[in-house]
Amino acid sequence: MITVINDFNTRVKEIDGYFKLLDSIINQDAKLFFPNKKSHKFKKIDDELIKVMKANCFLLLYNLIESSIKLSITEIYDSITLKTKKYDDVKDEIRKIWISENYKNFKDKGTDYIFNTINTIAQDIIDIQFKPEKVISGNIDGMKIREFSLNFGFSNTTHHSAKNGVKLHQVKKQRNDLAHGAVSFSQCGRQYTYEDLFEIKQQVIIYLRGILNNINSYLNNEHYNR
Repeated sequence: MITVINDFNTRVKEIDGYFKLLDSIINQDAKLFFPNKKSHKFKKIDDELIKVMKANCFLLLYNLIESSIKLSITEIYDSITLKTKKYDDVKDEIRKIWISENYKNFKDKGTDYIFNTINTIAQDIIDIQFKPEKVISGNIDGMKIREFSLNFGFSNTTHHSAKNGVKLHQVKKQRNDLAHGAVSFSQCGRQYTYEDLFEIKQQVIIYLRGILNNINSYLNNEHYNR
């Protein structure tokens, strides 16, 4: 998880830098400066462009959300597989994931196959591969993360200020509306003040950091074991 957390921190720095720029423009009346021009060296940034810049916050935040969760779930799969755990060793949550991957057509098999499988499954090595394209595609929010936590058995409890990640749904919706052309960047951006966006950013970061710490603890303590 060290790599995952480092990647998260790098993306957070990118977002913080963008928000500082936005704050300078909106709240400190920053202007463009053209040092090589003889006159009119300063130019106010267009209001429509500011709306576009505000809307872009949702793309940056959703990028952070999806990358963090995708990398974390991949880390869980890889960690369990590398430990060469047997079916009997792991919790029911992991067993269900493994069975869903390896025995999708179990009910269509003959009696002998089912009998032999039941007799040998306890010693089978858990080997699971995460295929993000099947479960992650512009759909990550607090509810989806809680679903992952139930499926794997890691905690979804985070700091109270994260409010259970409620703002992630708003980020997901705005990002998808922008990505699919349902709204223009200007239409999206005009709905939010800088303070609105800053509050969303803070909650998203606090919530995700809490979830990543929970997954890190889950893996370090091998809480996928029985």
